[in-house]
Amino acid sequence: MKCERFNLATGLAVFIVVLTFLITPSSVPAAEKGFIGMQVQGMSEKIAKALGLKSKHGVLVRDVALGGASDKAGFQRGDLILEFGGTKIDSFETMAKAASATKPGQKIKVAILRAGKPVSLILETGKWTPAWQISKSAVASLPASGLTMASLTPKLRKGFGLRWSSIGVVVTLVDPDRTDISLRRGDLIVQVNQQDVWVPDQVVSAYKEAKKNGRKTILLLVERVDGFRFMALPVR
Repeated sequence: MKCERFNLATGLAVFIVVLTFLITPSSVPAAEKGFIGMQVQGMSEKIAKALGLKSKHGVLVRDVALGGASDKAGFQRGDLILEFGGTKIDSFETMAKAASATKPGQKIKVAILRAGKPVSLILETGKWTPAWQISKSAVASLPASGLTMASLTPKLRKGFGLRWSSIGVVVTLVDPDRTDISLRRGDLIVQVNQQDVWVPDQVVSAYKEAKKNGRKTILLLVERVDGFRFMALPVR
């Protein structure tokens, strides 16, 4: 897990912490840390005033990973976290410290403010899945389809402008001569034949298996800026 800081175009120092990356897998084994599956943003005076609050304490939930611990606990975008496991959250640093101390399977009471009303949720931290432990780039290609793909590292996520909670395999190159291929550079392959993928070799293996079994296509679930779509990839 790691903390990230972004300087918004408004010039305001708004701090963002990605709670699933507070400690990197390379420094601390992921199995030893709880997986929260949430991205939050620190408060500012302008945000507090917009919400009609006198204090800028707390952190706002920006995104929730589908199927993750926070999703299962019922967190929603826009929730304002005020207390986490008995710790008063006065800043994103406090939230980061509290989250990084969690273990898998730990149940944590979280006090939030949702649309001006206090709500209490119970978060049970999960385990890190392989898809959330991608730190090094892996590349593979399907010459017959004219595709080159890569694992979704933080660098590629930023470069292609992909959502924080997106998981899959990034299409990095597409042969322009292959007019029968609907994929394009920057597409994120989320599933192949209804199975989640997160490293390029999984896509290649599914393709080879389909060819071996005489199938003419494989079904891809692809994420783009304008949403998700299923498409068939020809097998040659």
